[in-house]
Amino acid sequence: MGINYFFFPPQPPKPKTADEVSNKEVSEKEKTNGNTPDTKAELKKPTTETTKLNPVKPEDVKTFSLKTDSFLVHFSSLGGRITEYYIKDHKEPDGSEFVIAKDPKFQIEFDGQTEKAVELTRGQGFDFNIIEDKDTIPFSAYNLVNFSSSYDAVTKTVIFEAPSLDGKFLIQKKFQFFPSENYFKFHLTLKNRSNETINISPSKSDVYFRSFSSLGPVLKKKEDFNDRDNAHYFRYYYLDGSFKDHVDGTSTQGFFDNLLGSNEGKDTRYEIKKGSNDKVDFVGTGSRYFIGVIDPLNENPSGVLLDNRKGNETGVLLVYDNWKLGPGEEVNLDYAAYVGVRELDGTAFRDSKLDPKINKESVFAGLSDSLDKSFNQGITTPLRNGIVWILKKIYLVIPNYGWAIVIFAILFKLAFYPLNKKQAESMKKMQELSPQIKLINEKYADDPKLKQEKTVELYKKNGTNPMAGCLPMLIQIPIFIALYTAFSDTVDLWNSPFLWIKDLSEPDTVYTTPKLAFIGALGINILPLIMVATQVVQSRMTTVSTDPNQKMMMYMMPVIMLYFFWSMPAGVTMYWTMQNILSIAQQVYTNKFGKSEDKKTTNNGPEPANKATAIARPGFRNQNKKKK
Repeated sequence: MGINYFFFPPQPPKPKTADEVSNKEVSEKEKTNGNTPDTKAELKKPTTETTKLNPVKPEDVKTFSLKTDSFLVHFSSLGGRITEYYIKDHKEPDGSEFVIAKDPKFQIEFDGQTEKAVELTRGQGFDFNIIEDKDTIPFSAYNLVNFSSSYDAVTKTVIFEAPSLDGKFLIQKKFQFFPSENYFKFHLTLKNRSNETINISPSKSDVYFRSFSSLGPVLKKKEDFNDRDNAHYFRYYYLDGSFKDHVDGTSTQGFFDNLLGSNEGKDTRYEIKKGSNDKVDFVGTGSRYFIGVIDPLNENPSGVLLDNRKGNETGVLLVYDNWKLGPGEEVNLDYAAYVGVRELDGTAFRDSKLDPKINKESVFAGLSDSLDKSFNQGITTPLRNGIVWILKKIYLVIPNYGWAIVIFAILFKLAFYPLNKKQAESMKKMQELSPQIKLINEKYADDPKLKQEKTVELYKKNGTNPMAGCLPMLIQIPIFIALYTAFSDTVDLWNSPFLWIKDLSEPDTVYTTPKLAFIGALGINILPLIMVATQVVQSRMTTVSTDPNQKMMMYMMPVIMLYFFWSMPAGVTMYWTMQNILSIAQQVYTNKFGKSEDKKTTNNGPEPANKATAIARPGFRNQNKKKK
């Protein structure tokens, strides 16, 4: 299932605006990278507001370039917005290198210098503008306003100012960046310039504010997206003490929202959610490895607005209600904004003076304690973070994440050796009892109840528990889930090669077939085939049941696993393959050198291990005595 992208109705032809001119360079860069320009960037222009605006000449538009230790940012006075936002290679606080732009295609020209950086903006960039009419979403009319602007290179502060569309109030937007931080500060001031009390939104009681639209990067054509690609782009909000997230381009309306025609006659294109107890804590958007989150520091919004139209890339808008300003009155809103990797290390402050947990006077005072929820990495996040930490430590010794995964798989196997040893011994016992189980199945084939009783009796007599082999796996399930998220969404594996694998974060496709009927082009992946082969070997070594249905499942499971792993990241498949190989090695060792505990000593000497053979061959002991 791919994303069905929403195309706005065609507009009459008109001369290029300064907005289109300022985005020309972005379009050229997308073509150079082999990506199709984002058609969603051609946004619907609200005719009622834009008819009031004078056309902006391209030469009147001012642009600014700002650089920090981690980011490259382009600003434009047209809309007073961020047009391009890049994350670049940089040093971490511990001195290690954070390399994000491993592929040569991420090399860009910025402010006259060559940089290695990945762009996180899409479409119209990050506008940080108010929207007075939700029918114009995702476009803000202020994106066509040319703000007066200034830039202080010392404090890394950009200020934009412009009158409102009706001229009754003044808008001031201030972006403040910090050299070593992944956060920036945004300040919004709205000041009444008239001699009367005004509503910020003349026709509506609500005013909407949008910061981040859908986040990048988008590295393939949208028509080539699969379900996994779609799920990598999401929007979220923390409201009323509860975190919610939704996949980009989809509706937030669920089955029960539409049950019994509950939405009949309603405009379901947009949805406003307001808290009953707590107001909005933060909102944001995310992609596979990155997030953008904005956190109101002083006056929390009353709710959020969600765009439910198909193919939306709107993000989550903040909703402010009943905004009235008396003569000369102004409202000042402070926000903390984080843009960076979906990792706990990324959200840590580098300068302790800016950390609100250490310095109560920090400009980021009031920062939410729940920002880690925006990572959207599931309930096993603490385990996942521990796994990523170990991988990074291994990488410091052996600087290749492929070998780091191999070593981690071995360490993981050693850590769970007692449980795995018990599992292997249980499998060996079951194999030794297999002939006797087969005999019971044949003898009591017509009486399932008695057959079950005799089988349980045999297990008890020999001190064997079939579930003992499953218990170690059940205990490790939460860890396997954490491993999956760690290897799937860790930015360090992105574009990391290993042996024939070009990118550990993607399937190890070595060949793509021409388009085939019904299924299209098919990528040939080596690792899933190796993984399934090891799975078959492992199943044959550990499956002892004589039940034909269970035997069928033994052969069906590898096929099912092949289906699930075919499009998984190579790092995940390689880890699973290593676990299979290590399990096979341990089972071989246990079968060859492990002690058999089901052999019991009697007055007549050791009892034969294969009781079924003794039963099936009368006079077995007498024959042995005759031979003696």
